[in-house]
Amino acid sequence: MKRLMREQLRLRLAEVWPELEIVAEAKKRPGGGRAVHTHRPDLFFLDIRMPEKNGLEAAREIGEACHVVFITAYNEYAVEAFESGAVDYV
Repeated sequence: MKRLMREQLRLRLAEVWPELEIVAEAKKRPGGGRAVHTHRPDLFFLDIRMPEKNGLEAAREIGEACHVVFITAYNEYAVEAFESGAVDYV
């Protein structure tokens, strides 16, 4: 997710879910994978299109380590996202 998109997501989440604690952010997929194993979050927000691997591949790797929510503009991946274990697709 691009920096501006991450900032907007962080601001919107703070408005609707003030008790949410954001423990990490990653610019690209490898950082996100480490964040899941280091911080053990309850939720992980992913975009579909990312450098190196796409979000669907990342979600499969995360598996049941935490719940995945896709934040993306690409609606054509919704079914596959839910098949990968996503709990929501926005």
